[in-house]
Amino acid sequence: MAAHHQHGDHTAAFDFAEAATRFKERAAAEAAQYRRLAEQLAAPGDRVVADIGCGAASMAFALAEVLPEAQVVAVDAEPAMLDLVRERAAESGAGVRAALASVDDAGALAEAVGASADLLWAGHVIHHASDPQAALEHLAGLLAPGGRLAIGEGGTAPQFLPWHVGVGKPGLELRLIEAGSRRLEGEGIEHGSAPLAYGWNVALERAGLVEVREVNELVAKPAPLEGADLAHALESLGTKVGWFEHYLSEDDKAAWARLLDEGGPEWLGRRRDLHHLSIDTYFVAVKP
Repeated sequence: MAAHHQHGDHTAAFDFAEAATRFKERAAAEAAQYRRLAEQLAAPGDRVVADIGCGAASMAFALAEVLPEAQVVAVDAEPAMLDLVRERAAESGAGVRAALASVDDAGALAEAVGASADLLWAGHVIHHASDPQAALEHLAGLLAPGGRLAIGEGGTAPQFLPWHVGVGKPGLELRLIEAGSRRLEGEGIEHGSAPLAYGWNVALERAGLVEVREVNELVAKPAPLEGADLAHALESLGTKVGWFEHYLSEDDKAAWARLLDEGGPEWLGRRRDLHHLSIDTYFVAVKP
């Protein structure tokens, strides 16, 4: 049994059932991004593809659109996420099958995917594994010869605010990012896991894969953010404050409460100096 590490009375583990609605809303906002990524990763001959640790299965639905003849599987260890996938599939008519498995369980993964895979996508999930290197090896073992494993890992956290917003101490958003790092560390301690001590490209090579390449996509939207871009920034900041609040100081929590209060005089939605800067990183590797 993994050791439990709590911050006061708070567990670092996410409540996926509580977050399901938020995941669905985020998936709708990111559909175009995942469609573009699916087009870059898919190959015309792909017949078995899977979205591992799928969450709301944005990649699975994008792959089903790009590869209409392929078997598309959305795999997650959280039943609440699979319920969300089935709901989305029923609404859209997409041929996406939901299957329960953890990246830590090689047998369950093999049963979930069901056949040698041409393409596996694991977006921001491997770092949650009890043993990330073993998880990569599990996934590599599911690939057909010449199959590809793509993982979304690394990059930089989005930043939306100036260094000082005039509320609270300077560096408010940087401390929010750092709080997220401490929550991830706490989650690892609860699960009895340890982070990799080397880069993801090396980890993929150690899993027996070749032709490893790293792709970095820059998101750089200048101030002032407006419309959907502003709404995304506000939603993202509000979500992170809610997720990481137990790792924030009382002063920072008070500052965020003022900044996110739509009825207050300091609401971020009325500012003209919000921007969006981040780097999304993914790695692709091939089974010999």
